[in-house]
Amino acid sequence: MLDKIKSAYEMAMERLKQRREVPQTEIDRMEHLPIGKALAANFIREKQYDLGKEIKRFSSEKMEYVIEGAQETFLNNIFLPEEVTIKDVNNRAKEGLLIIKKDRRGVEEVFKQLDHLFQYYEQALAQTYAQFKEGFTHRMSASVKSLEKRVGARLKIDPESQPVFREEWAKVVGRLNEQYKIYLDEQKEKLRKLK
Repeated sequence: MLDKIKSAYEMAMERLKQRREVPQTEIDRMEHLPIGKALAANFIREKQYDLGKEIKRFSSEKMEYVIEGAQETFLNNIFLPEEVTIKDVNNRAKEGLLIIKKDRRGVEEVFKQLDHLFQYYEQALAQTYAQFKEGFTHRMSASVKSLEKRVGARLKIDPESQPVFREEWAKVVGRLNEQYKIYLDEQKEKLRKLK
């Protein structure tokens, strides 16, 4: 019995010796990525936030990880502009990327591509909405006419207020977003690679 315990102990000690120590650079990275993410989140929320000043508080080695964390937060906050409020977040995230990136010309070139993408997306969204609403209204009009005959009065029903309208529209938007998200992700990857 003592031999089995001893061999289990010896095996555990061998496994412990085989483990490699976590390098200090990796520890610094794990500590400073979340800090960068928090700084970027503050920058997006607060108009007067001085991101450059906050980042400069860190040594050059740790600043690299802070910037990496900030970059991920900024990239994660660039969305297809389904709603007007998303544009504000996108613009703020783009401003933050300009602060942390050295290759301003490269970043601005990708931003031009993003702006074109967003413009096409907004046009496609508006056109798709108009077509969807027209088709839904047409499908709904037959049901409304039969209901009017039963009730004996003229009814005015707003298709946009119908839960089915919103459900079906959400599905259509989801399919449209899938098409544009591929290109959006490509542009984000380009930004990620720029220094």
